[in-house]
Amino acid sequence: MNLLFASALFFLATPAETPTAKEPALPKKPEIQALSHMQEQSRSVMIIDPKQRADDYVKAFAMLSQEKSATKVYFELAGGEKITNVIDLKVMPSSTVIVFRYNTPQGIKFQVVDIEDIIGIHHL
Repeated sequence: MNLLFASALFFLATPAETPTAKEPALPKKPEIQALSHMQEQSRSVMIIDPKQRADDYVKAFAMLSQEKSATKVYFELAGGEKITNVIDLKVMPSSTVIVFRYNTPQGIKFQVVDIEDIIGIHHL
């Protein structure tokens, strides 16, 4: 009986965990924070045939070149690089790369760029 009484007193003496109205949130792990940050700024993903994308860039370049001087058209690339003063561009047979021909103070230069690295085409 004493054992039963002692265990009952022990049970009553230990404070029970009561849920608080609002428990503080645990800090997120760095991986979770990075993932949530990426989800906020990510764009939707769409699968496009490289040939169609390359053809769109060629048509957009032709349209912008007709509007104003071709030296004002530039392509923005991944990593912040820009190809300015574009004179001409040629899509390679596999349609995964484009060869840009552009004017520089040192003369005409060429640059080969993967289709997926092109962010956009702009007019100055």
